[in-house]
Amino acid sequence: MGLASIANVPSDDPESLSKWAFSHMQHHRDIIQRIKNIYGISLPEYTLDPIDPDNPLIFDQHQIMHNGMNSVLGIAGDDLSVVNWGNSGERTVWIYLNMIEHLQVNTLLGV
Repeated sequence: MGLASIANVPSDDPESLSKWAFSHMQHHRDIIQRIKNIYGISLPEYTLDPIDPDNPLIFDQHQIMHNGMNSVLGIAGDDLSVVNWGNSGERTVWIYLNMIEHLQVNTLLGV
C-alpha cells in the first residue's frame, strides 16, 4: 500500500476517513508481515479499520503496534496514543507524526 494514501489528512467526511483508515491498516499489515519474514518476529495486529476516532482505545492499540515495529527497527517514535481527532490542527500533526514513522519503516523494510 502506498505511503501517499496515508500522508493525506482525512477530512471529517466518512468516505475520506474510511479510505485513509483502510490504507493505513493495510500498511500496518504489510509492516507486520515484512518484520515476520525478515526477523521472524510476530507483532500484534489490532483492528484499526474501520476507525472510530471517538474511541481512545483504537489509538492505544495503534500505539502498541508502533511500539512493536519501532522496537524491532530501532526507531525513536512519538506518542501517537493521544489526539483530539475533531481538532483539525491536532489531526494534521498526528497524521504527520504517524507518517514519519511509516516512512522510516518503509525505508528500512522496503514496504
